[in-house]
Amino acid sequence: KQLVSTQSTGMRLWTQALQQGFYLARTMAAADDDDNSLGPDISFEMFTHSTKLFGFKVILLGRYHEWEGCECYFRITSGVEYIKLVVSNGRVQGAQLIGETDLEEVMENLILNQLDISQLGESILESNVDY
Repeated sequence: KQLVSTQSTGMRLWTQALQQGFYLARTMAAADDDDNSLGPDISFEMFTHSTKLFGFKVILLGRYHEWEGCECYFRITSGVEYIKLVVSNGRVQGAQLIGETDLEEVMENLILNQLDISQLGESILESNVDY
């Protein structure tokens, strides 16, 4: 049984280390339970990281680095926002969102639900698309 999603990637960040430590502690504490009801932790469903850099909000989701065979869609508004989607087989695999994009939840849901966006293509990033 796979406990960690393919969208979760170890990035050696303290936030991930803290989440993994909590999960490990819960697992160790539940080791003596007969019902063994402790399932996979949702913290490992998808890699996420949020920070601020030079005054801009930075959100990294899923597999946000491109790789051979993937497509990348971009929306760049100089001095305002930078959006990069990593798409494979018509499905969003990762995203880099810099600035006040208000797309965090939308992209998270697209990644987790693996919805096919191939009909939309790059137009999914147009500012007039209603999510």
